[in-house]
Amino acid sequence: MATVVHLIGIFTGFVGAGLVYLISDNEFTKSNAKNALNWQIFFTVSFIALLLVAMLDTFFSVLIAVIGITLLFFILNPAFCIWATYRANQGEDWKYPIAPQFI
Repeated sequence: MATVVHLIGIFTGFVGAGLVYLISDNEFTKSNAKNALNWQIFFTVSFIALLLVAMLDTFFSVLIAVIGITLLFFILNPAFCIWATYRANQGEDWKYPIAPQFI
């Protein structure tokens, strides 16, 4: 289950990772679910913040930058989740590089 929790995050966001974190008894699975949950919370909050900036912004150059950062996040999300799945499959507890520890 530790390997699957990262892939679940691609499709369900923080909900799937949160459910695995809550119901898991295995420490390795729980640790991976915590890492996936921290990343998905960070991803969701960042996306909402970027969306708000894009809606409230009146400068075209800032809008282009926000769109670029948003696209980068949408590329990083599956890439990080797939890499974390691979690392969990290797028995490693991988932490997402830019995600703060909320949980």
